[in-house]
Amino acid sequence: MPEPSVSPIAIYQLRVVLRGVSPLIWRRLLVVSETSLGELHEILQSAFGWSGEHLQHRFLIHGVAYGIPHVGGIVFREDARGVPLSRSVCIAASAFRYEYDFTADWKLDVRLERALPFDSKRGLPSCIDGRRAAPTEDCAGAWDYLKRQDWHRSHLPIDEMLIMVEAMRRILDSDGDRHAIGDLDELRERRIG
Repeated sequence: MPEPSVSPIAIYQLRVVLRGVSPLIWRRLLVVSETSLGELHEILQSAFGWSGEHLQHRFLIHGVAYGIPHVGGIVFREDARGVPLSRSVCIAASAFRYEYDFTADWKLDVRLERALPFDSKRGLPSCIDGRRAAPTEDCAGAWDYLKRQDWHRSHLPIDEMLIMVEAMRRILDSDGDRHAIGDLDELRERRIG
C-alpha cells in the first residue's frame, strides 16, 4: 500500500489587514507552512504590537472557530495549537479571519498570497512589509481608534510645545554658558507632570 503523500514544507506569504479602519493598517508576513494557528496568534499579536492581554481570540475558517481554550472561555472543537496552516481547510480557504478582544472587536482579514519554496537560511516568521501603526490594546475598537486619531489631528500639544519653547529660550539666552541654561531636569519634570 503506498504511503500518503506529504506536502513539502513551504513558506506562506500572508497579507493581514485590520478591518474597519481607513487608511488601511496591514502587514505582510512570511511564516512556515507548518505554523499552527496557535503560533499564528502569537505572530499576529507581535506584528500588530499587541501583548495578548485579552485572552479572547479566535480564527474563523469556513464558519468553524479555532482558538486556544481557557478556563471559563469559549469552547472550541479543536485547539488552535494543533491546527497547522498547511492543513487543507486553511489552504482551501486561502482567506480567513482572526478576531481579537471581543469587547473591542478587532478583526484581521488574513489572506494567503502565495506559497514560496522553503529556505532554511531565512529567519521566520518575519514581517516583510506593512503600513501604519496598529491601534493600542487600550483602544475600545475601530470607532474609538478613529475618534482618537481625529482628536490628535485637531488638538495641538500646546503644553508640550511651551516646555520646548522655554528650553530653547534658555539655550539661546545662555550664550554657550552651560550653567546659564539652568536645570534641564526641571523641564523634564514639567513635561512628565
